Amino acid sequence: MERGRQIRPMTVDDIPQVGRLFYKIFRKRTISSSNAFNDYFEQLFFGSPIYQQQHGSIVHETPSGQISSVISAVPMQYVVDGEIVTARLLCAFMTDPDMRCHGAAELALILRPRNQDLCFTDSASPASAGAFKAARAALLPVHGLDWCRIFQPAAFFAQLAARRSTLGRYAARLPIARPLDHIVRRLTPALHVEPGTGIHDEAMSTDLFVSAVQDFLSAYPVRPVWSPAELNWILDIARQNTGLGDLNIRSVWNRNAELIGCFIYFGRPGMIAQVLNVFSRKGEEAVVINRMMYHLEQSGLVAARGHVQPGQLDALSRQRAMVYRHRAHTCVSTRHPGVLNAINRNDIYVGGLAGESWSRLVSDFF
Repeated sequence: MERGRQIRPMTVDDIPQVGRLFYKIFRKRTISSSNAFNDYFEQLFFGSPIYQQQHGSIVHETPSGQISSVISAVPMQYVVDGEIVTARLLCAFMTDPDMRCHGAAELALILRPRNQDLCFTDSASPASAGAFKAARAALLPVHGLDWCRIFQPAAFFAQLAARRSTLGRYAARLPIARPLDHIVRRLTPALHVEPGTGIHDEAMSTDLFVSAVQDFLSAYPVRPVWSPAELNWILDIARQNTGLGDLNIRSVWNRNAELIGCFIYFGRPGMIAQVLNVFSRKGEEAVVINRMMYHLEQSGLVAARGHVQPGQLDALSRQRAMVYRHRAHTCVSTRHPGVLNAINRNDIYVGGLAGESWSRLVSDFF
């Protein structure tokens, strides 16, 4: 990243320029970013306890000092075949279409596998995925799927309509969803979740979650390290995303008082739960997922959404009232053959807390 090439690491002083570009590209508004946005952006991209400039965000700068393109990235430590590398979780890839020299192609060259220990994204647009593909990165199609389990159909579709139009927001306020769902749920047994025999879930402390999560990931040769300092930082940043509801962590136990799994999600009663991750002991995936669905239904969530982990697809398919859709492209660039082998075997863990869905930049600052 030589200065003569006009490519350099992002600095804190760049945030106002980058914020303006973010709003222009992702919010279709030509405005300056607010102090609240700038403060959050600094926390997210410069605040990690493992942050080092060489693993952070990158900008392309014109000779006049204007930032024309940006790759924003959060450093995240990963285990790759027993060794620890610092990966880049790529978030927003922005380029100003009004600048003649926007630098997007030059930034894309940095993403080539020979230049990266590991960089990945689980939120790439078709255009960004095209840039990754041109750079010979790997695309993970199954990881790009979202699942949705519906508990209260009328309330669920009312919330979808409210997000899309003023008329939908007005209709959603009418008190008709609850009586409709009462009738529909009586007539449709598939909407109900059975609790499972001898299984229970309970609130999980952050300390227990941080100490236990690696046990559930140990079978993956490519997985996040999530040291206590790093994972606590991610959870602290995620808790700021209150627009999606409260951040809830639940543990799942069997009849022998053994911890067999846990799950983490955003949501409150009456909302659509945004499930970040489901972890389970090997062979217990279906039990843990079913208990999660039972908890969400009994807690008054109208539906639940989450991303597909290939190893959990069979367990998810055992649930009724499920819908799948493509959400975004998941892309990985790496020089390590072990990562490519893991991708071919679906033995790489990305998504949720090892992804971008917990960031306020995805769902806030409109």
